[in-house]
Amino acid sequence: MMTALALAATAALSTETCLDHTSYTFGFADSRLRNVEILRDEPDGRSERGEYPDGTVVTLSADYCSEREVTLTMDARADAQNIMRLRQVFGQLDRFVSCPISDWNGFDAAMDAAGASLDAGDAYDNGGNPIDGDGVNAIYLSIGPTGERIAATIRCVRPID
Repeated sequence: MMTALALAATAALSTETCLDHTSYTFGFADSRLRNVEILRDEPDGRSERGEYPDGTVVTLSADYCSEREVTLTMDARADAQNIMRLRQVFGQLDRFVSCPISDWNGFDAAMDAAGASLDAGDAYDNGGNPIDGDGVNAIYLSIGPTGERIAATIRCVRPID
């Protein structure tokens, strides 16, 4: 009986810490994104997808009930604009969910390394370590070629309040 009460109390506590994502959007429709689609809209999470005019597709997801993190995926054509496009998407991530870069030198080094990897036809993930983790948030990046396109995942992990 005590175990059941402890589990119920833990479950109640964890649901009280969830943020209700149904009360707002990431603002995709207000930006240059087209074909905006809400993929998930419920009290414990939200996910939206949109497409930039150049065909780059981004999906932004937040689920604060399991971890305090936001994940942005990017699918774009592989061309000479890869890193410029990735930098722009990082800027949009900060705009959409306030995930700022704190170490610009480290960020620039990560972008250079990611670009060199893509140019060589390889993937980049910074060895699984954050590309920016000295500030408030830890930011992870993995990117790699997928045929004629590239796929990237950016995770912004926020500290627990």
